[in-house]
Amino acid sequence: MVSHQWLPWINNPTSGSISVTSDKQEQEISSDCLGTSKKVTCLQICPVAGLSTLCLLLLVTCVALSVLYNNESDRWKSLRFDYQNISDSYLTLSKPNTGQKGDNEILKEHSARLPEQAELFNRPSAELMSVNLALSLENTELMEKIVNLTSTNLQLTQEHERLAQYTSEQEEKKLNMSQTIKYLVDSNAQREEEKRRLSETNSLLRDELFQAVEKNRELQEINDKFQGEIKNLSEKIRALLNDGREKASKHNLQLQERVTELQEQNRNLSAMLMNGRKKAAACEESRRNEMGRTVADMHSMKEAYTSLDLYCPVVSHQTKERICKKCPDSWKQFEAKCYYFSSRRLPWSSSRAWCQTQGGDLLIINSEPEQNFTFERGQALESSGSRLWIGMTDAEEEGEWFWVDGNSVASDVQFWLSRPGMVTEPDDWKLDDPLGEDCGHIDTSETALKSWMDGSCKTPYRWICEKNV
Repeated sequence: MVSHQWLPWINNPTSGSISVTSDKQEQEISSDCLGTSKKVTCLQICPVAGLSTLCLLLLVTCVALSVLYNNESDRWKSLRFDYQNISDSYLTLSKPNTGQKGDNEILKEHSARLPEQAELFNRPSAELMSVNLALSLENTELMEKIVNLTSTNLQLTQEHERLAQYTSEQEEKKLNMSQTIKYLVDSNAQREEEKRRLSETNSLLRDELFQAVEKNRELQEINDKFQGEIKNLSEKIRALLNDGREKASKHNLQLQERVTELQEQNRNLSAMLMNGRKKAAACEESRRNEMGRTVADMHSMKEAYTSLDLYCPVVSHQTKERICKKCPDSWKQFEAKCYYFSSRRLPWSSSRAWCQTQGGDLLIINSEPEQNFTFERGQALESSGSRLWIGMTDAEEEGEWFWVDGNSVASDVQFWLSRPGMVTEPDDWKLDDPLGEDCGHIDTSETALKSWMDGSCKTPYRWICEKNV
């Protein structure tokens, strides 16, 4: 920035070769110039050259200031006008000395005005710099707010997408639940009808049982009657014995035949009574079995419908069309098995319990292709951890490895980790757990056919479940 400090004749008008302080000095200069032509030439040329140079500098300064402060063009025009007047005033010094006094007065006035104009010029410049700095700070704050708002907007957008997906899933579940409720209502109506039929059957069986009991009672009365007759006959036999042996022996034979006949009838009645009781018991047992089968059928129907929705979900609620799948959601099929690869971590026993709640168990590896499949699928989720529990343990006896189905680990289907110069797995490392390492897992950071390791059953790892298709 060019200020008035570059114009020495403005700050100190008494210095320099163009001093115009008094009329006396002007007269001295005039007399000296008239005295010798050499001095006149010097006094005329030197001030003109100096003033021309200064005017050139002032013009260059004016051009630079006009570029830097375009918004202050009006003030620059005024300054240029003043500087042009000064230049014209100084150029008039090259003319004869007549009228120099008036020019000197004009120069004094312009010189007196220059500091004020320079101050006026510097003041807007400082104000502009201050405003520019404030605008820069405000622009930085606005940019930070824009960045924060952009990040917040992105988070809200993601949250909105998650909520929309969750709402869609909930609507789908609600629709499936409505279908399930409708089916259960229909099934309940069928069960009520079955219950009514069973009640009728039970009533019939109860009537038959009552009839059997009545018949049994009648048979019991007949038996009691025969017992009374036998008792009466026995008394008659004893009376006849008193009358005479001969008559008694003849009649005794007849009575014995009658007793035998009555005993045979009694045995027949007893058999009939026993058959009636067995028939009644059989009817009751048949009724109970029928009730049990009906309840079992109801449970089977409920489980079948649950399995139907699980494996054959409705894809069109208008046409009720279903598409069946072999494995549940989140399970992967390989050959005749379904596999689940967890992203969470649990100890070995908790992992197995989770698999059992899903109708399966921890992974049992029976072949090299199965090992390759489970290794690659587990490696796809390695960001959640490279180690996954499988259904293998030697907790019963150290070194004797068994699968969770009770079968021992076959010697020809083993994929234990081995590293050159290091101990081969399993090593039953006891530094982390004094009880040792009794549970098997796969480390997907190794190679597929050398990835089995033993570990502490208390350590939480991911796990692999397996169940039949």
